[in-house]
Amino acid sequence: MRTERKMWMLALLGSAGLLMAVSGPAMAAAPWETALQTVVNYMTGTTAHLLAIIAVAAVGVMMLAGHMSVRSALSVILGMAIIFGAATIVGIFGQ
Repeated sequence: MRTERKMWMLALLGSAGLLMAVSGPAMAAAPWETALQTVVNYMTGTTAHLLAIIAVAAVGVMMLAGHMSVRSALSVILGMAIIFGAATIVGIFGQ
């Protein structure tokens, strides 16, 4: 189990490093802003919307089959709302 966790951490750090190294020169103030913006685009873009649709469908099927409680389903829905509304939430508190 520990080896698997280390492998996942290494893969995550490696992919983050790859994103930073592959991203071309940007007009950003810091070199990591392009990589972070790429992550934000993935989390709020088309890919995330498609994954959210699949997650809602899976939650519906699991609730229909009786394998998921309403509380767990609401936590999934709330999590997606926070992810997609993160830019708005930060904008409200950042002003």
